[in-house]
Amino acid sequence: MDVNCYKYINLEYMEMMSDGDDSMKKIMIEMLLDELPQEIQKLESVCQAANWTETSAVSHKLKSTLAFVGNDEMSDANKDIELFAKNNEQLNEIPNLVSTLKTIYPNTITELRQELEKL
Repeated sequence: MDVNCYKYINLEYMEMMSDGDDSMKKIMIEMLLDELPQEIQKLESVCQAANWTETSAVSHKLKSTLAFVGNDEMSDANKDIELFAKNNEQLNEIPNLVSTLKTIYPNTITELRQELEKL
């Protein structure tokens, strides 16, 4: 697998965690394709409700999912979301950060599907 041929995903971490096992990578990618849209939608929903405790919790859960996607911009935005929501600070920044995730994630989904087709 050429882990660096994509613009929005970097599968080096997945490659390492799956120990090069294509069937394991396939399972992991299918999980990402299922969970990522749900988690982003959930994050947007709790953010719009200004439920910062839940925003922090959803963001924390999303952290491990994003590690497998390997998109630094998404990981950095999510890290800030969790930190701001947890500490009840810069709350006005959170919607913009969620918007960043929502803007980028369809591209990551497209690339994950392309990778899945190769397996």
